[in-house]
Amino acid sequence: MWAWRKAAPLLLLGLLCQHIRASSAPKAWWYGEFPATEVKHGSSMVDGHGEYRIYQNFWFHAQRFYALNCLASKDASATPIKADITLNMMLIEMPVAKAEEFYQHVQTGWWGGNTLLIDFPFPAFPESMGHWAEVLLPVYSALVTGGWKQHVQGPSRYIDRLLLSNVRRDQLQTFEWLQAMLRISMAPGLPTGIELPQILCYDELETMDTMMWLGMQNMIIVNDRYTHPAGRGGFALVDHGQTFREAAYKEAHLSQPAPWKLGGAPRTITLLSAVTGEMVVNRDELLNSLEDIATAFDMRVRPYSATSAASFASYVSIMSKTGVLVSRHGPMLANALFLPPGAVVLELLAYNWEWKGISEVYVNVTSSIGDIHHFAWRAKHPRWAQYADEDEARYAHWTAEECSSRHCVEVHSRAGMVADTSTIHEMLMDVVPAAFRGAAVSELKQPWPLAFTATGTTGLWWDK
Repeated sequence: MWAWRKAAPLLLLGLLCQHIRASSAPKAWWYGEFPATEVKHGSSMVDGHGEYRIYQNFWFHAQRFYALNCLASKDASATPIKADITLNMMLIEMPVAKAEEFYQHVQTGWWGGNTLLIDFPFPAFPESMGHWAEVLLPVYSALVTGGWKQHVQGPSRYIDRLLLSNVRRDQLQTFEWLQAMLRISMAPGLPTGIELPQILCYDELETMDTMMWLGMQNMIIVNDRYTHPAGRGGFALVDHGQTFREAAYKEAHLSQPAPWKLGGAPRTITLLSAVTGEMVVNRDELLNSLEDIATAFDMRVRPYSATSAASFASYVSIMSKTGVLVSRHGPMLANALFLPPGAVVLELLAYNWEWKGISEVYVNVTSSIGDIHHFAWRAKHPRWAQYADEDEARYAHWTAEECSSRHCVEVHSRAGMVADTSTIHEMLMDVVPAAFRGAAVSELKQPWPLAFTATGTTGLWWDK
């Protein structure tokens, strides 16, 4: 007891010093003072019919997101707070007796108004236009529709800031096309004359004082294909896809694409290839096959090697002059959303390339625009794949369900593709003249090719 009596003053002094240090800590430039007289409640969530969610009185602390479950004023009729807020992030629900008392005893900062959170699905690949399209196109639709405005607290009906929670600022600044896509995607949620809201990245969250709790009045999260109840990707409505394309042409200082009409698509076949990865082994053979098709329909063939370092305007310009786009599945195929009305896409799907519906990412994009024909050839046998070595070739007979690890998926991603040029030639000879005659997308639509069904075994001991 005597030891406790001697230690108690020192403990109280330590707590007092900690409180003084916390209350006098300098405020960062990117958050404001907590409005203690206005915020007296716990956290809540609004579900925007599966299209978006709004977390109100949402908190960030020590690299984690929190919702305060106020036990004293819990509303049994309130919408349950969804814990898995994005593909990569979980929400911690923290019970507190009284929210108001909690706020009085922690160091707090505050984001008033409306914060749009974008959690990039695969932060290891910030150069992937395809993955950015997965999150930005639904954001554009949600901002155009504007239903979120009736659910937010406070006077603001615009997006006041954008939080890229797992993207570093240098990554954002590296890709000019990404900044352009952000401008287009965010425009419907901003006041006239404002190109972008305040943008905060992982850098700011990383350097935040670990004693600090950062509150957010309204945190808006738009559901992408990973979180949407129906797994939907692309735009919510065809009109959104077409207005996005118009905005892209304007951003690139190009004339708007001609309306869909008989024979209106440009007479150019573009073979899109990535500078690194997504290799087509027999590319020259594929080019010769495309040349035959071009001769038959009075067209020309243009090989185009795309790089993530290119400008947004160059991407849109190439697509604006393309009537038929042929490409192996890869991030650069997201450029298909800039194709003019009536254009044709033939996507080449690598052998055993399937994970969480990833083979349909780009057809979901073009389908949501409504005026682009999209077909696919899928490699369904190991003879259409060229693996780097025997160690990687051991995955050749694994099904998509068995190939669920990141390593296995990446093996099939980087394996060389041997394209079946005779089948590809036959497919294009069939669909190109019909598309150029003005056939509707629904008229020419074909079933999406399914992944292969493996025969034999994986070679592992349990299959022998």
